[in-house]
Amino acid sequence: MPRFENIIAAIDGSGPTEQMLHTLLSLPAFAQCHVTLLHAVPSQTSAEEMRAAWQKGQELLAKTLQSFPAQPGVKITTQLVEGDPKVVVLQVAESLPDPLIVMGSRGRNRLMAILQNSVSQYVFQLASCPMLLVKDDAYVKYPSHVMVALNNSPAAQAAFATALDLVAGIPGAQIFLASVQLDADAQARDETLDRAIATLKSHQIGHRVLTAVGDPGTEIVRLAEESKADLLVMGSPDRRPSIARSIPDLDRLLGRSVSDYVRVHIGCPVLMVRSAQD
Repeated sequence: MPRFENIIAAIDGSGPTEQMLHTLLSLPAFAQCHVTLLHAVPSQTSAEEMRAAWQKGQELLAKTLQSFPAQPGVKITTQLVEGDPKVVVLQVAESLPDPLIVMGSRGRNRLMAILQNSVSQYVFQLASCPMLLVKDDAYVKYPSHVMVALNNSPAAQAAFATALDLVAGIPGAQIFLASVQLDADAQARDETLDRAIATLKSHQIGHRVLTAVGDPGTEIVRLAEESKADLLVMGSPDRRPSIARSIPDLDRLLGRSVSDYVRVHIGCPVLMVRSAQD
């Protein structure tokens, strides 16, 4: 049974997002799923402009849909909605069970993303479901080498479980376990890493252990680049209190967020996973 029953692909005409979607649908983990090609049309100042924007959206979705060949078990539909794109994506995600959001990202830094009203940054902050970000300049490859940023947090454990599902059935697939320590004197191996290795061996999945000492965000990006990982899967815990779930966490955006640093600087696609325990 696929881990993700529903994929929501935010279609804006960017090539990497569509390439990533084609790649996902070639994986055994997504052999049966429902894909929603979603495009939001912002409100226009006149009826004529609205008609033109609506027609452009229809043409974009139709062209994107035609690029996907018929695939048994996979259902692909289109959805054209009027409204703020970042709000529309979240609303559609909340209406579907077990969703995965796939969308492009220009990789703006945190402050610039806020000032320029970045759709991907807004959705990344507020979405409770996993989100796969593909930067405009990312080179999308078949994910036979998946790196997981591993620690003992619930979100990281959820990321590891997701990586297992992603590589299931892929011949010769490997999972790179990236463990970053803040202190050089810290224990080189921990129980979390040992359990992950044991799990991979029991599933007969190849692995590599990548270790580093230093700033987690910087080191995760470096390890991903040096190992030539095709995809990074990492936990992104939601630190907002429940009373503030309707607004972005500006303290987190402006502060030192590992997941946000990785989102901006990573070269490969990155799948951010959250855990209900966070």
